[in-house]
Amino acid sequence: MKNTLLILNICVTLFLVSCNRNATEKTTTTPIPDAPNIEVKITDLALNKDLVCGMLVEEGGIADTASHENKMYGFCSTECKAEFVKDPQMYLAQQ
Repeated sequence: MKNTLLILNICVTLFLVSCNRNATEKTTTTPIPDAPNIEVKITDLALNKDLVCGMLVEEGGIADTASHENKMYGFCSTECKAEFVKDPQMYLAQQ
């Protein structure tokens, strides 16, 4: 009988600790909202695709832009723009 109570006590303790950990994670984590799309005309861009991921960009669907050698490039996300800015020549050579 003692063994059964001990096992039950351990299971309840693990359950409570697990629930508390999940509640803490939920309250300390906030989702990052998507970047708002910016108003850019496709004709203002050097290309109509995101050079990092290859996705086609459309008016109303451009999250960010970057300029390089007097040309503007559109990106589907701020993450793709950040990658492009690190090494623009690499992405331009792959086009």
